[in-house]
Amino acid sequence: MNTVPPDSLTFPVTLQRHAFGPRLVPHAGDVWRAMQDVVVDQSSSVGWTPERYVQANTMFVVRTMTVRHHREVRIQEPLLGRTWPSRARREMLFTRQVRLFSGEELIAGATQEWAYLSRDLQPTRASKDLFDAFKMSEGYPEIELPSFVANGDQPLHVFDFTVWHGWMDPHGHANHAAYVDYCDEGVARVVAEEGGDPQRLVPVAETVHFRAAVGAGELITVETTLAGHVQGARVFKHRVLSGEKVCATATTVRALVD
Repeated sequence: MNTVPPDSLTFPVTLQRHAFGPRLVPHAGDVWRAMQDVVVDQSSSVGWTPERYVQANTMFVVRTMTVRHHREVRIQEPLLGRTWPSRARREMLFTRQVRLFSGEELIAGATQEWAYLSRDLQPTRASKDLFDAFKMSEGYPEIELPSFVANGDQPLHVFDFTVWHGWMDPHGHANHAAYVDYCDEGVARVVAEEGGDPQRLVPVAETVHFRAAVGAGELITVETTLAGHVQGARVFKHRVLSGEKVCATATTVRALVD
């Protein structure tokens, strides 16, 4: 079965050196950033550049994103990204698929849920020009987390940090991929406390549900707990909070390389 629309466009992707850790493989958050680049390239290719969204006083923001990693990317490995919108609701909510390939090999896939908003974060309907620019391709598989065996009650691990002003993205808040970095730091601290090497962590899958933006100067708390296990990997649950406000909830699936 064809898992990618044959007429979906292909965009070259090369992860830069700063995306790679000591094992010369990228962090999960940087795979997310590469996927975001593919989406921006596809939008620009049909005339909707980042500048045009600013002129229209609108933007897309991610509500939920789920990613499966089939293997880690090698440094300087050339990739090909493909993306297509697969569903729309009320011209305000959109589902998009993203896939990263190395040649014909699938490296990672994502299903994204986007909301179309005004620049002051109010839901708005897409204009006819915008809606007609993107061709919907339905009927292709979506990305889901693997099922897992749940653990009993486990300790809660917590750390705090203050968001830097230099971390703001073009929308003036922390980019959605940064939340994966926050969660992975929580997992790394759990592994380090156990006496393990956090650099051996391998991303298997993750999903993040975004509930509120994170802005510069905010004190952020990241909660992490071991939730279960699946096929040699462990499953962690996370909450990202600003005070009592829940900014995101997430599930990450991580293995340790031998």
